[in-house]
This record gives sequence, C-alpha cells and structure tokens, in this order.
Amino acid sequence: MKTSTPISAIILFFSVFVSVIGTFVIIMALPLIAEELQLNAVEQGTIVSAYFLGSAIFTIPGGMIADKVGSKRIITIGLVLWAILTAFTGMVTGLAILLGIRCLLGIIEAPLAPATMKAIAERTSVEVRTTTNAFVFSAELFGGAIAPIIVGSMIAMMGWNKTSYVAAGFGLILALIISFFLPRPLHTDTSLEPNIKTAKEKGQLSSAGTEMRMVDVLRNTFIWKLTGIMFGLNIVNIGVFTWIPTFLSTEKGLELTEVGMATSLPLLIGAIGSLLGGRLFDRYFSKKFRSMVVPSLLVSAIFLSLMLTSSTVPQFVFYESVALFFLSLTTQPVIGLTMRVIPPNVLGIGTGVLLFGGKLANMLTPIAMGWIINTFSFQFGFGFLVLGAMLAVIISLWVRERPNEIERG
Repeated sequence: MKTSTPISAIILFFSVFVSVIGTFVIIMALPLIAEELQLNAVEQGTIVSAYFLGSAIFTIPGGMIADKVGSKRIITIGLVLWAILTAFTGMVTGLAILLGIRCLLGIIEAPLAPATMKAIAERTSVEVRTTTNAFVFSAELFGGAIAPIIVGSMIAMMGWNKTSYVAAGFGLILALIISFFLPRPLHTDTSLEPNIKTAKEKGQLSSAGTEMRMVDVLRNTFIWKLTGIMFGLNIVNIGVFTWIPTFLSTEKGLELTEVGMATSLPLLIGAIGSLLGGRLFDRYFSKKFRSMVVPSLLVSAIFLSLMLTSSTVPQFVFYESVALFFLSLTTQPVIGLTMRVIPPNVLGIGTGVLLFGGKLANMLTPIAMGWIINTFSFQFGFGFLVLGAMLAVIISLWVRERPNEIERG
C-alpha cells in the first residue's frame, strides 16, 4: 500500500469528524437556544430540520458538482464556507436568521460526502478502497459517540456561542491541511473501475451493466423500496440525535456533561452495531437480506417501545442502547445491497436517491416530533420512533432478494 493512501484516509477521517462536532454543537445547545430565544418544541425542531432541508435538496446536485469541479477543491472550499457559517451561528439573535444559516449550512455540506468518496477512490487502489471508505466514514459513527462528551463539556465551560467559534476554527484548520497536505490522486487509468464482468457473473450488478440510464434508476421500484427503508431508519436515528439530549436535560434534570455521557454510550454501541452489520452482511447475509434485516428491526422496535416505559435514566439508556445496536445492524446491509445491484455508471445517482430518503427523514422528523412533544408529551414523541422502525420492517418484507427478481423490480 502506498503511504499516500493512509495519509489521505486519516486527513479525510478528521474532515468528517469536524463536521460531526459542528452538528452536535446545535443539538446539545438546543435547550439553551430555546431558553435564549424563547422557542417552543416545534421551533426547536425547525432549527435541526432547516439544515437537512438544504442538504436534502442539494444531495444529488452536490454529487454532480463534485464530479465536475474536483473532490479536493470542493472539500476545501466547502470546509471554509462551513466554518464561516458555523461561526455566524454563534452570533445570531433571532430564529429567522438562525434558520437561514442552518439551511445554507445544509446546502454547503451536501457535496462534501460525495466529494469525500470521490477523493478516496482517487487515492486508493481497488483492493483497499472499500476498507478505506469504511474507515473514513466511521468518523460519523464514532464521532457521534464522542462528540456529545466533547461538545457538552465545551458548552458547559464557555457557552454554546463560543463553542461554535471553536468548531469553526477546527474547520478552517482542516481546510488548510487538506489544501496543502492531502496527497495527489494515485492514477486516473481504467484500472480504478471495478471489474464489471466479474461482478455481473457474481450476481452483484444488474444485467443492464454500463447501459443503465438515470431514468432506469428513477423508475426502478427496488431502489425506491431501499430508499423507503432508509427513510424509516433515519426517523429513528435523527429522532434520537435531536430529542434525547433535550429530554435528558429538561425532563430528567441532567447537567450538560451528564447529558453528554448518557447520549454517547448508545451512539457508541450503535456504531459497533453498524460495523458488525456490514461484516455480517458481506460474509453471511449478502443473499439473505430479509433474514438479517427484519429480525433486527423487530428487536429494535421492541426496545424502543420499552424505552417509552422506562422510569430511570439508566434504564432508559439501556433500552436505547439495545434498540440502536439492532437498528444499526441493518444500515450497512441496505447500503450494501444498493451497491450490489446498481451498475457503476449510475451508482452516484442510485446512492443519491438512497441518501435522499434518509435526508428527507432527517428534515421531517425533528419538526414532527417537536409538534408531538409540544402537543402531547415526550413519550408520544418517542413513539414516533417506533413507527419509523416498523415502517422499515414492512418495506423490508417487500424487498426481493434474488438478482433476477431485482432486475425486474
């Protein structure tokens, strides 16, 4: 392995990690922002949803921009703009301005994920590309587990406004590192492309091969079923990320540092579940999608239901941890099955459709849960998470597993 590959992976890992830190500044600060700006639960939800609105709208166009402009340039420019807007977040004095900045942040971040994947592909050989990609984006998983502790402590020490400035500083530092130290692409020859014929023989690609068109992807009901599953999964994920810190702070009376600890454990366990799910799918369940996904989702739904009845914080965190572990077992199988059935020439569009399903849930869930919590209670709001898991179960039962059936889908 060339030394440029691990160097690229480490730099890109931290670029993703910084973005996670920025996201958690807002999530952990929601109770403080609500008190400062006199916001109800619905208005708090719109703060989170505004970001995902911008991100959802520009997910597919963002991938196209990354292809045309270049991955390194997009990541560098994106991080600089991200840092500027993150700093402005700490200066706002009204809800309308905050919503506008959050929406712009979503637009700016939309091309970063596809640009990062493109940068990985340009700087790795085929043999280590998947492993490198998994390492880089594990920053989202483990960052989500560590960030609440880091951000919670920073907010407790210096306030949420100054914490935004610090996060912005980290973004600028990473932009400089990427600009000057990210290694050049290894090569640009055709050896970068997967062996399409071999993949087709193994039943991993549609028989359409490289002739599949964008319109074919958009018409393919199989892809939309997987998108529906991702929608259900992200109802749970974003609901947990957005509202559990506020619940623990306002309803259970925990300090921000305690909220950070209680929030981190379930996310860390979920991260382990996601990595394990990818391994299990590759080795044992690549042709048994339903056999792995449906039981895992049902167990997750059961423990989400138990979470509603918990009377103590440790009990709540335990049920949440088990629920997220089994839910996370299913994320990589959904992505992995998508990668197996879409030809390389339209893989960007296909994965864009899949990610759109998740980001649509990210946009709608905070507002929906905010309304439910504001109108009824947190218990009813968390019941919405159970509905998300069950939606994913129902659609999973509808998914075909054999390649010849998938093509006709």
